[in-house]
Amino acid sequence: MKILVANLGSTSFKYRLFDMGGEKVLARGGVERIGSPSSPCFVEVNGAREEAMVPAKDHAAAVRLCLEQLSDPKRACLKDAAELAAIGFKAVHAQGVSGVRRVDEDVLRAMEAYADVAPAHNPPYVAAMRLLAKELPQIPLVVAFETGFHETIADAECLYAVPRDWAEELGIQRWGFHGASHRYVAGRTAELLGRTDAKIISCHPSAAAARSVRSRVASRWRPAWA
Repeated sequence: MKILVANLGSTSFKYRLFDMGGEKVLARGGVERIGSPSSPCFVEVNGAREEAMVPAKDHAAAVRLCLEQLSDPKRACLKDAAELAAIGFKAVHAQGVSGVRRVDEDVLRAMEAYADVAPAHNPPYVAAMRLLAKELPQIPLVVAFETGFHETIADAECLYAVPRDWAEELGIQRWGFHGASHRYVAGRTAELLGRTDAKIISCHPSAAAARSVRSRVASRWRPAWA
């Protein structure tokens, strides 16, 4: 079983191709400065790295380039894109959706609804997912949301001391992000300590999350004296 894992940034696209039978990395690559007239890209297979400058007007074009690279006979990674068992994405946030989900139209609309919360991530992810769903409809797309790790936080800890309808109508609360990172740090630290009862604090600062909250409040709520 071969699975492609994609990680999209505001102007970048990185990927790894895994053979899940032996949990082996078959290839890795990426494209930087997406949207520029010429974008640097690389692909690495069996320790051999190739670099080039390519046109990549958007993330969808970068994903298409990735599939072409992996399907090139000289690299012997994929016979063609249809050989993939699934394509996985690590996404940030969506309205009313969390955890690990099979990508469908409901999930895509939920991500689009929170495009202003994650403006550097949700739009390019949705564009890439729609492209892949159209061109490779037989390949399942799966998304793991960063908020999933934090779903067990109690209401008393995740709600702010603000009007309740801010959370109910605007979704403003402590959702928690960078879940994949926190999960790994917690698990790996406990492993290194040789303890199953460890309580661990992991920190992953994010200025973007704070800016998105301020933006949503400013656009939807004004104090009576304003």
